[in-house]
Amino acid sequence: MPLVVPVLRLFMVFMNVYDTYKTLKIPTGRKGGPPSIRAMTQRKRDLKGCLAVWVVWCCLASYERTFDRFISFIVPFYSEFKSVVFLFLLLTRAKGAEPLYLHILRPLIKPYVDTVDPLLDLARDIGDFLFALSQVPLNYVL
Repeated sequence: MPLVVPVLRLFMVFMNVYDTYKTLKIPTGRKGGPPSIRAMTQRKRDLKGCLAVWVVWCCLASYERTFDRFISFIVPFYSEFKSVVFLFLLLTRAKGAEPLYLHILRPLIKPYVDTVDPLLDLARDIGDFLFALSQVPLNYVL
């Protein structure tokens, strides 16, 4: 069973990348014309689903990094349960990830948005500064 979870995880990533690629491709209308309103509405729904899938996927990945080994010692049949969750997310795609995002993750994240956004902007600015600083030749500084 330890081999099943990584294979499912890898398959899930590749399928999500492929679905996101298909969704991000701008639809064209008949004979190369502009897309219909129906096609654009469907694309918007698909984009929301892709975003929900990636948010749920990132939360699962961060959960695995921090708590996976600890919980696997406590909960019996943990890897089987995790395989079932991955299969559920694989088979249902956005229809399975959207309720998880809307009813579990969004209420947990929403109160902290005003605090986290400026911190992420600051971290990005610091990273940009450090990257720019790393581009300066060492001989020029000395």
